[in-house]
Amino acid sequence: MSRDDDVGKALGTWLGKAKKLAEPPQPTETTGSLNRAERSRLPRDDELSQLNFKIPLRLKKRIKQLALRDNVTLLVMLDEMVALYEKERGKLVTK
Repeated sequence: MSRDDDVGKALGTWLGKAKKLAEPPQPTETTGSLNRAERSRLPRDDELSQLNFKIPLRLKKRIKQLALRDNVTLLVMLDEMVALYEKERGKLVTK
């Protein structure tokens, strides 16, 4: 048996699995996630930037559950968190 036959068998199995996947749900079948405005409460002229940091898994789960409960994105939730922090401790003074 040649190497080409092995590759053909592997690809055939893989492609066969792909044909069995269901169609994605229609927008009317989803639960509100497509209707959320990602930046509805943020200024439109703000440029987006990536923010990466590690947090405990327990905290991540709480944050995601709260965002889901309130039907907001994590970006909107972070913006509201910073606003509440500034309200409690004062706004950042820049020079």
